[in-house]
Amino acid sequence: MSALLSRWREVLVGVVLGLLGWETARLLPESWYLMFEGALVAWIGAVYIGFGLLSGRRSAVIEVVGGVVMLFLAVAGTSWASWVLTLALVLHAGWDLAHHEGRISKAVPRWYPSFCAAADLVLAGLFWASRPRL
Repeated sequence: MSALLSRWREVLVGVVLGLLGWETARLLPESWYLMFEGALVAWIGAVYIGFGLLSGRRSAVIEVVGGVVMLFLAVAGTSWASWVLTLALVLHAGWDLAHHEGRISKAVPRWYPSFCAAADLVLAGLFWASRPRL
């Protein structure tokens, strides 16, 4: 936990960008809202695929599998049950935390997991709270 607190700048940037992402969604027509959220979940998962491919190691397989899981959750959330999108963001925050200090892949910048976990949790909470019906 102290490692997270020492990265307060990254967390702050993640919170601000999470708020910006949510505000962007609110500017869109209501009919686009769920698709935007699903696309955001898929994109967030795809970032780690890039890190995995940069590593060129066994961690690439782990990262690709994680990204594909996020893609499937995004599709399920937009086509079946919107709460899956919130679950995907919370799970991704856990994925971020598992990457601290290069535990899964050395290709992930040290600042990125703290930033992304903060953005994921802010987005999860705001999307969940603003969802018209579940």
